[in-house]
Amino acid sequence: MHASASGSQHRWKVLIMTFLAYLYDSLDLQILAICMPVIIASLNISLTDAGLLASATMVGTALGGVLFGWIAENFGRKNAAVISLIEFGVFTLAVYWCTSWEQLMVLRFLQGIGMGGLWGPIVALIADHWAPKYRARAAGFMLSTFALGGILASVMGRFLLTEVGWRMLFALTGTAIVVGLLFWVVVPADEKPMVRQDKPRINLGQLFQPGVASLTIGATIAAACQMGGFWGVSAWIPTYLVTVRGLSIEYMSVFSIVIFTGAFLGYFLFAALADRIGRRKALMLAFLADSIIVPLYVLIPDGILLFWISPIMGLSFGGVFGLFGSYFAELFPVHIRAMGSGFAFNIGRGIGAVVTPVTIGAMAKTYGLGFGIGACSVIFFMGVVILFFMPETLVAKTAQSAHAGNGALDNGTRTSAAEA
Repeated sequence: MHASASGSQHRWKVLIMTFLAYLYDSLDLQILAICMPVIIASLNISLTDAGLLASATMVGTALGGVLFGWIAENFGRKNAAVISLIEFGVFTLAVYWCTSWEQLMVLRFLQGIGMGGLWGPIVALIADHWAPKYRARAAGFMLSTFALGGILASVMGRFLLTEVGWRMLFALTGTAIVVGLLFWVVVPADEKPMVRQDKPRINLGQLFQPGVASLTIGATIAAACQMGGFWGVSAWIPTYLVTVRGLSIEYMSVFSIVIFTGAFLGYFLFAALADRIGRRKALMLAFLADSIIVPLYVLIPDGILLFWISPIMGLSFGGVFGLFGSYFAELFPVHIRAMGSGFAFNIGRGIGAVVTPVTIGAMAKTYGLGFGIGACSVIFFMGVVILFFMPETLVAKTAQSAHAGNGALDNGTRTSAAEA
């Protein structure tokens, strides 16, 4: 690999293609929330059943994170990313022919497998091709497409949902298949050697070996806190704004656009902060901001003030999501980077995001949607607590040199918290 101070010669190709890939992953995840009020009416389902659609998706992402993490480490990170893109693209396209809640439930689960499988391989590819000095910003830029996907889903909801219907929006998102094929053509083959026949394959058990197990468990819990809180809020905010606050579908979409615009800025703001004060401290600040702003959001009675506080809530959401990429990739040894980061992120997403959407849907029957959404504040604060006990992965230059001299594999930064 020809490298510069910024990373490999292929770093920009990798950045652009992972950017596009995660844009579709985000769009596919969030189009459900935008369409949810219409789906509830179209399929005549309860709030609890609607919450189960989101939960089924997250169960799929948990399975996909483990499955594609294993594929990435044994058969190549590029290959894993391509397969995941095509897989969820096919099943998203199939929603166009969906006629029942049961069919949609199965398809969302199958989509989730591919969507969950993408995160680990693309985060590992960024870490492989970008130097530590720029890694948080590169990962933050790539993962900022989660916010852009939310904005795009909101725009589609604003201008297309009532015109072409929710099934067509899913069909349009199914064009992820094209991005998967383009990814295969543009992104170079993995630099890491493929597993030889005389060597054992990388397996899930390596995430629970001494020195790594505590990192795996801690990162998974941190991800569960963010995913539980975020999806508890975002899965129900569109429905809350329409049914509780009385907004039209079009105006609700404007609120969603504003929230995700704030999230987009949050990726860059907190990434820059992380390169200065460390990944862990920046993550703790973002989690703390989440825990404060969410209950304020549902308590504010004034609609205009609610509109202007929306991007502030999005800012902290984006901060956590953007930093997970660089932080998780740096936590694990290089040879299990994709599997470790993908496992923690997606199992955490499966745990947190499966429980909260359906729980809030059930709570809404007794306490109202506002109470359920506001209760997510507690989940976010739990993230602050768990990160207090996690290690920092960004080290001072003198320490970097020492690690490099001792055989660190990560080009001047800590190869992983386990090896530091």
